[in-house]
Amino acid sequence: MSTRIPATRRLAAVAGPAALATLGVLLSLFAAAAVDAQPRTPGRVAAVFPPWWSPAQIVGAAGSAGDIAGAGGASFIVILRGDPADLSQRARQAGALLLLDPALAGVCARPVPDLSSQEPVSP
Repeated sequence: MSTRIPATRRLAAVAGPAALATLGVLLSLFAAAAVDAQPRTPGRVAAVFPPWWSPAQIVGAAGSAGDIAGAGGASFIVILRGDPADLSQRARQAGALLLLDPALAGVCARPVPDLSSQEPVSP
């Protein structure tokens, strides 16, 4: 008498290790990309804040970390500039989850328009 292994168990025996290997490769790629995306200039960073924060909360936190120099392609990414000695530390203390190089962040490097040179609007 032979014991048959159900098809679902056979699939799980094959799919489990394959899924773990795929997950390991993806995590390795993410880690390599994150290391390569580190800010090259410590005085200018793209700070990624929690996506569930409100825009007002993000702007308040970013403003407490440094000068806001641009806005990202997503509402929770802000380009900051400030004192190279402590900008990264201040951004992390303000709640930034990740700090990236603005040049490598692509669409994150959109500059904030300079409104000081425009004519004031009359009421």
